[in-house]
Amino acid sequence: MQSHKVLLDVEDEHFQLIAIYSSMEEYKMAFFLNKYLKLKLTRDRKDIDFMHRDFHAVYPLYSFKNPANYLNFELVANKFKGKPVMVLSSGSLFQEEEVSPQEVYLVPEYSKVDYFLKLSEEVPPREFTRMITKIGQLPGVQAAHAIDVDNLKSKQNLIFE
Repeated sequence: MQSHKVLLDVEDEHFQLIAIYSSMEEYKMAFFLNKYLKLKLTRDRKDIDFMHRDFHAVYPLYSFKNPANYLNFELVANKFKGKPVMVLSSGSLFQEEEVSPQEVYLVPEYSKVDYFLKLSEEVPPREFTRMITKIGQLPGVQAAHAIDVDNLKSKQNLIFE
C-alpha cells in the first residue's frame, strides 16, 4: 500500500526578543518599562498557561499594542515556581523527605533569563539597540540583551494566541 505525506507550510511568526535579567516582580517590571520606554503595558486577562511534564505552569503576560507604528509589545515571565515536590532521599540509613519547589521555564535554553520582551514587528536596528540600552539602565535590572530568534529551540513557546 502506498503512503502519502502532506506537508503543511506554516507561516513563521517573525518577532524580535529582548532577554531581561531582574529579580523584581513582574508588575514592577511592567511599570518601569512603561515609565522609561513610554509604553502602556497592561496585564492580560489570560496568562500563558503551559503544560509541562508533571504540572501546569502559568506565566504572567503584559501586552501593549501601539496604534501609531503597529508594534505589539509583550512582556512575559520566563520562570514559574510550582507546587513543592516531595523528594525521598534513600542514600542514607533513614529515609528523608525533602520539600523543594519545582521551577520550570517557558524557554528552557535561557533558564537564567527572568523576563522576555517580545516585539511583534521588525524595529530598526538603531532604535532596537537604544531600547536594550534603556532597559539595561532600569532600576533593578542587572542586564538586557537581544536574542537571535532564528536559533531559538523553543520559539513556539513564545507564540501567544
